[in-house]
Amino acid sequence: MRRQFASRLSCLLLGLLPAGLGLFGSGEARAALPGSGFARGFPLIREVIPSAKEAKVQNFGVATDRRGLVYVANEGGLLIYDGAWWRALPIGKAKAAFSVTSDAAGRVAVGGVDELGILETSASGELRFVSLLNLLPPGERQVGQVGDVFATPRGFLFFTLNALIEWDGTKITTLARPAAGPPYPGAFEVGGEIYMSDSTGIFKRAGDRFERIPGGDRFAGKRVDQILPAPGGLLVSVRGGGLFLLHPIEGGVTPFAPEASAWTSANRLQGGASCRLSDGRWALGSYLGGLLLLRPDGMIDQIIDTRLGLPDNYVSGVAVDAEGGLWLALNSGIVRVEVGSPISTVDRRSGLDGSVYAVTRHRGKIWAATPSGTFAQEPWDSKSGILRLKKVEGLPPAGWSLLSMEDGLLVGTAFGIYLVPDSGAPSLVPGSDAVGTPYTLVRSGDPRRVWVGGDHGLASLAREADGWRVVPSAAGPDAEVRSIVDSGDTVWFSVPLAGIFGLELAPGAPGNRTGAAAPSSLRRISDSEGTYLYRIAGRIAAVRSNHVLRLDEGKNRLVEDSAFAPLGVEGDFVVLAEDAAGNVWRNSRPPAVFLRQGAGWASTPRWLVEVPARAIETMFADADGPVWLAGENGLYRVESPLPTAAALPAPRFARVTTGRGEFQFGGIAAPTDIELPRGFTRLEIELAPLSFRAGLRYATRLDPIDAEWSEPRAEPKVELTRLPAGRYTFRARTVGPNGEQSPEATWVFRVLPAWYETAWAIALWAALALAGIWTWASLRSRALRQRAAHLERQVQEQTAELRQAVADLERTQSDLETANVRLEELSLQDELTGIANRRRLQMLLDAEWHRSRRQHQPIAFILLDLDHFKRLNDTRGHLEGDFCLQSVAAYLAQAIQRTGDLVARYGGEEFAVLLPATDLAGALKVAERLREGLETLALPHEAVPEGHVTASFGVAAFTPLLGQEPEELIEAADLALYRAKSDGRNLVRAGGVDEETGEMDAGLTN
Repeated sequence: MRRQFASRLSCLLLGLLPAGLGLFGSGEARAALPGSGFARGFPLIREVIPSAKEAKVQNFGVATDRRGLVYVANEGGLLIYDGAWWRALPIGKAKAAFSVTSDAAGRVAVGGVDELGILETSASGELRFVSLLNLLPPGERQVGQVGDVFATPRGFLFFTLNALIEWDGTKITTLARPAAGPPYPGAFEVGGEIYMSDSTGIFKRAGDRFERIPGGDRFAGKRVDQILPAPGGLLVSVRGGGLFLLHPIEGGVTPFAPEASAWTSANRLQGGASCRLSDGRWALGSYLGGLLLLRPDGMIDQIIDTRLGLPDNYVSGVAVDAEGGLWLALNSGIVRVEVGSPISTVDRRSGLDGSVYAVTRHRGKIWAATPSGTFAQEPWDSKSGILRLKKVEGLPPAGWSLLSMEDGLLVGTAFGIYLVPDSGAPSLVPGSDAVGTPYTLVRSGDPRRVWVGGDHGLASLAREADGWRVVPSAAGPDAEVRSIVDSGDTVWFSVPLAGIFGLELAPGAPGNRTGAAAPSSLRRISDSEGTYLYRIAGRIAAVRSNHVLRLDEGKNRLVEDSAFAPLGVEGDFVVLAEDAAGNVWRNSRPPAVFLRQGAGWASTPRWLVEVPARAIETMFADADGPVWLAGENGLYRVESPLPTAAALPAPRFARVTTGRGEFQFGGIAAPTDIELPRGFTRLEIELAPLSFRAGLRYATRLDPIDAEWSEPRAEPKVELTRLPAGRYTFRARTVGPNGEQSPEATWVFRVLPAWYETAWAIALWAALALAGIWTWASLRSRALRQRAAHLERQVQEQTAELRQAVADLERTQSDLETANVRLEELSLQDELTGIANRRRLQMLLDAEWHRSRRQHQPIAFILLDLDHFKRLNDTRGHLEGDFCLQSVAAYLAQAIQRTGDLVARYGGEEFAVLLPATDLAGALKVAERLREGLETLALPHEAVPEGHVTASFGVAAFTPLLGQEPEELIEAADLALYRAKSDGRNLVRAGGVDEETGEMDAGLTN
């Protein structure tokens, strides 16, 4: 099997680093590293798949240049990536590239199989490979695989198993020939110096010779995988032997970093696959273990391998781009790792399972609640640096809320509220299973009280000598409470279906800090549905319809607040969170953070486009600094404050083509002014951002046609069609996800006039026009006579054709009427259940209502709602929920079969039954029969006490009077349904019009 070499990397450090940032950095340097001493999530890893058709799976090296391009030595050739487009260059006859590097001037050198050379820019701006092989004597051109390439002050140095070959810009010289045989030789660049190792030791370049360095003989007979710079010396990695510190002046050799040495011995560092990061860490690629991030003090910071998301563990090349992204060339892929990103991921790889509904820190550990259960952080693994979580035994699934208290962690689940003590097993708070699903747990003003927002309204927990106990629902509707804010004397809570309520706590009332016992009072300040409350900057913010208002506690109403106004710009969101620095985070898609500015916040958000979540359920601002975003696939840890993004470079014109793909220019060189023929149909311009951050868009302008810049768009390509003759300037710039703009790139071109628009062509056209007028006048008279006769024949023929067309049209009209009838039937049917939809119900209700009013007959309406259906979706999944809806619909359709009656899906988990010529007593009998039938179906629903699906029924019946509308019948049934749910669910309740007062009443029962 052929030997594979890694590419030499352009990102190796040129020169020894200061001691404070070197391999043996101080404790302060160590503490300054991202995440040092703190468990982090998995780094964001993006696999980049080349679109070039020549690209193969296997890669051998990677490099970046000062222009912002990425070069990958690939089995199919040299791949070049500019952030949007891939290009491929074959390297010699074998086409494969085995090594690549770039120098400070932007020149690029490539090594292949029996091939070596550089890249040059053609007259049209494209990169092309220029072989240097012919500069070698004919007998020395069989160089084999070029395993590494190094930049030198004069040119490039190419390393093969047999020789070190230097190109100085004009000629090629063979500098050295390593000793043959195993252990195989290696070449390395350290601080601008070239070192070589072979079976006799380690050598350093001195002019055109290589001299053995003091202590270099200690490595004779050993395979040196890597030589790295270290303060006062060199760090040498020996295959199977670990890491050693070599002092080349006095020749001392000492073992270094036992833990990292053991890892490098077991996983074999890849020669040349190393890079120094801006924060002082080393990125070291290996054959077997992926990537090692080594801190300046020699401690392992993190290991990035297949367990963290790499396609494989064979790292053959490493390079850093201008934005801090780490590119890895792998045996079976290319990835970009955000090693410097403030965002990391905690998901199933960390032991966390399911969508995260709540997250908090308790006793220094991160805890998360998901439908699968509750998970707690395990002790920090200093080797991987990854935060690991483990499911807490003794807690049921369906975790919804978490609250850290002095005596332990309170965990709200669908089966009750549990206390997890610092030692011992979790225990259920007595009576808490009656609260329903505890969506939120909030500390009250009294440290002995906790507010609970659940299915059945607002409740609380009281801590007594023998533990916690449940205080029954304090006040408010028996409905879901999703958010709570305690302001001391008043606890404010939102009911998504009913509005905002304030429970004023009299002295001594639950949650109040002082005073003797006294009753509490409840007031409703808003009936707006879908409102959520949060404590922001010491005030109460209310989120409603993507708008942020302030709760004026003195006036008991929601008011506009100019400070909160920026928080509502763009995007859908319902959750706000404030971090320790006063920044406000929002769960829009993508998530956003508004940075604190004086007494308010920035008018535009910082969008976190890097977060790959489709939905953020909640957010937790950690007192230690990071903010945790809880999504459908786990947690996202975001360091706060966020670093300032690097400035965007000006885009390049990657490729310009006309017509059917005729190339004009592109690639590297700046565009030149060109002249385009008037006849071209399309001008296609491909833009290269030279940036790899997410969410990039492109704005363009064509002078003098465009008065303004275009709206930024994600497609890095522009098409211009059929431009008139003239001189144009095309301008382009890159726009980042937060509105940041790059400098503009410009290109001037000219569209030539067509040949028929020239002066001589115009004169010719004029002469031809005069001749044509004379000819036309002489022929016109004869043509008119002939045309009259011809028209008469045509009238006769077309009359016959018209008669046939009329007959065909009549047949077509009949077919269309049949098709329209079928389409009308489909538009009146619910897609999921197959029964009538709400449109069909409304049509029939209007017709039956007017008929009942004319005939003075009663008409009844039943509205039923499946109890706790959301829990069914949460615990069993949406597929089971859809099956349940289909089963219920089938049962109702079978049970209601009287001519004129109708069963329809009213919306979500609600169904309606229309009963013409039926009074209230008859409708109640039908509803009770349906309720019992649903219980007999016994559709499983483990999240409710009954264990199966039940439904609540609201029944109403009117004899319509003049002036009444059918909506009053629906409203009466809806009020009765609300009464059935408030009274405990799985009940039938009636509503109608009070005969004496004429007012609607939902208090009638069966």
